Amino acid sequence: MHAAVLRYVDQVARLGSIRRAAEALNVASSAVNRQILKLEEDLGTPLFERRPNGVVPTAAGEVLLRHIRDTMSDFQRIKAEMASLSGVITGHVRIISLESLALRFMPRVVEELSTAYPQVTFTVLVVNPSDIAEELRSGRTDFGVLFTDRRFEGVQVTDTFATSVGAVMRPDHPLAGRKNVTLTECAKHPVVMLHDRWLLDAIMTTQFAQSGARLEPRIVSNSIEFMRQVILRNLGIGFFSPIGFLDEIRRGELVHVPLAEPQLAGSGLGILVPQHKRMTPSARIAMDHVRASLTDFLQVSPSSGVDQERIGELNENSEVS
Repeated sequence: MHAAVLRYVDQVARLGSIRRAAEALNVASSAVNRQILKLEEDLGTPLFERRPNGVVPTAAGEVLLRHIRDTMSDFQRIKAEMASLSGVITGHVRIISLESLALRFMPRVVEELSTAYPQVTFTVLVVNPSDIAEELRSGRTDFGVLFTDRRFEGVQVTDTFATSVGAVMRPDHPLAGRKNVTLTECAKHPVVMLHDRWLLDAIMTTQFAQSGARLEPRIVSNSIEFMRQVILRNLGIGFFSPIGFLDEIRRGELVHVPLAEPQLAGSGLGILVPQHKRMTPSARIAMDHVRASLTDFLQVSPSSGVDQERIGELNENSEVS
């Protein structure tokens, strides 16, 4: 229903190369280049800046890309809605997720959805924290299961689930029996930290209680699975919400002690959607299933740090940023 040149422009922008885009589209690169040149002539402005190592969209190209991606997204939604009229749910659902949920939660969710709706396909991505806002605003993603963050613009938080950032450690650690701990107290012991700028910045800017102490991590990694293993080996305290460690907490292999600092003790895990995106039937079904499954998933003991009494308060504050 739409000119092939729309797909050409989109792929060239994504891959930064006419040649690579042509290979992905399985067409001749000369055909892609010719169509883009014709479109530029029709519009009276260049859409790409040609560079020795590839191409990048111009300001006009960015404007056109937003239209193209909105058009293609709307077309996929319409196709899915038409298919649903016959009672068959089809389509593709793209979800971005925290790594901890992608490891322990999303596989089961996708399995259940795939069984119930075999004609629906899925993309589940772990996205760098610095890329989350752009990924949601781009229109490519249907929804995200992430920590809520007031810095996101153009994003709606539809549901919030109370959780807390705390100290994760072995049950034989000297601080394991505490109701809560301060960062100053943790700094007296070896710590390990996830290489996540959002969390690092939040921790490093928190004021230590009259001590001037600083956290000097023994180990830094960008892998939660690696962090899990080094904490189990008693190499240090990690700072996480309990969601990535629920199995170990339930088995008594690890404990989660909430941090006393209010900035980190109270946080929310949320379902985030692009503000103006119209959801397909398949995406709406997937989001409803994630919502229900996440409620069950977070029903753990008080020692995990999940405070379900805060859910109502958090949901009242979940407004469009």
